[in-house]
Amino acid sequence: MNYIFKSMFLIYIIGQLVINNSVSFFEVSIILIITAANIYKEKYYNSILITVIEFVLITLIGKLSPSFIFLYGLVAYDIFYKKLYIGLIPLLIGGLYYLKLDYIPIFLLMVGISSIFGYLRGVLEERERIFLESYDKERRYRYELEEAKAKLMNSSLEVVHVAEIKERNRIAREIHDNVGHSVAGILMQLQASYKLSGKDDKKANELLKKSIDELSNSLTILRDTVHNIKPLESMGIEYIKSVINNFRYCTVDFKCSGDFNNLSANLLQIIHTNIKEALTNISKHSKATRVDITIDINERFVRLFIKDNGVGCGKVMEGLGISGMKERVNNIGGSISISSEDGFLIVCVIPRELKEGVGIFEDSNSR
Repeated sequence: MNYIFKSMFLIYIIGQLVINNSVSFFEVSIILIITAANIYKEKYYNSILITVIEFVLITLIGKLSPSFIFLYGLVAYDIFYKKLYIGLIPLLIGGLYYLKLDYIPIFLLMVGISSIFGYLRGVLEERERIFLESYDKERRYRYELEEAKAKLMNSSLEVVHVAEIKERNRIAREIHDNVGHSVAGILMQLQASYKLSGKDDKKANELLKKSIDELSNSLTILRDTVHNIKPLESMGIEYIKSVINNFRYCTVDFKCSGDFNNLSANLLQIIHTNIKEALTNISKHSKATRVDITIDINERFVRLFIKDNGVGCGKVMEGLGISGMKERVNNIGGSISISSEDGFLIVCVIPRELKEGVGIFEDSNSR
């Protein structure tokens, strides 16, 4: 666009020289020099020094041929592009000094148009620069966010691992301190009772009775320890059904196949959270009267199918709910497919071996 705009001035000057029948070798050389200078500025180095030299050259040649004064438009374009507005003063002085009165309106018009185009070019390039900087910052922040998320996930896994080790150590210590010592004492009493049998039956019976009482106490301690280890909420199919049973908005048809007992607690938590989020969205937006939820479990994958008979929508607006579902599934190497045609459909395919990786498939229609 810049080449086209500046070429208009050169074509105009050439036209004026042809009309006046005064095209000489010197004038052609000047036009070629000015053309080369502008090409150099546009492609390599747009320096204000070159613009000043161009202004001096046009002013000197303007004494011989006033038609060249119209090339001040090129200079006006450059000084407004660089926001050196004070440079317009010598241009106007030169134009008023060299041109006849009849040509001054045309000269002012061309310089004004050039100034406007130069100013607009500068504004657009400045906006483009700001946009690119913002885009680069956003991309950098996105990478930093992904890195932070990966670190957070690793930290979360480490915390879970450390908590598991601490809990195992606590259980082992509790059993050792409370049950182990007691059982060791009972064993010694039983051995002593066995040796006293037939020699001192009264003492042997006392040791045997004492061993029975202590063994009963140890059994009670062991039961209490196991009871404290067991979580308050069941983590099998009942954990999933608890969300569905508490949903009162519409009828839910729940089906499942496969062994829930072998699923990890983390995988059950993801399925539980995604079902809960889907049912929340259904109660808010779907106007549905029925929801079908199916969970299929095989040796490699878990497939979660959620479909309502609601109104659906034309474009999916991914809020925190849907984006959270996608992140949870994708972060463990699974895939999620969402469709908003004929109700709302969510299908999650999650590997049994949880790992971070690329999903199996991912397709999200616009809601």
